[in-house]
Amino acid sequence: MKNIRTSYKVYKKDSEKPLDVKEYVKLCGLFNKFLIEKIQEGEEITLPHRLGSMSAKGKKQEIRFDEDGNIVGLAPDWVKTKKLWDEDEESKKNKTLLYHTNEHTDGVRYRYVWSKNRVMVKNKTLYNLRITRTNKRKLSELVKNGKEFIKI
Repeated sequence: MKNIRTSYKVYKKDSEKPLDVKEYVKLCGLFNKFLIEKIQEGEEITLPHRLGSMSAKGKKQEIRFDEDGNIVGLAPDWVKTKKLWDEDEESKKNKTLLYHTNEHTDGVRYRYVWSKNRVMVKNKTLYNLRITRTNKRKLSELVKNGKEFIKI
């Protein structure tokens, strides 16, 4: 399935009294909002039909360096990097990057996780989870306001 609308065809074929497409999409959207709100409250959601679980988890960032001495494992802070490049021409020429260190969370980087352990689906590695930018921003806001989630 690509999205909710394409899953409607399967739903309509398998259902005795199917909803119309607008109601189906609205209902699925509300259910997805319910799930993401539960995750943002700190709960781990177990998905039906043995499809795994979803949660928000944090992991301590490991700062490493490659053979050339470049930092690996930290996300670039593009706002501060661009500001540095505007102020210092040499930094722009050398493509010097500034990085997020997440000092406010003691170096822990949080994200949404879909755990596919014990999932009984063929080719489960081909399935992925794409969270909307709005929900990623909400998680970031919650973390900045002091909310903590499971750390792995």
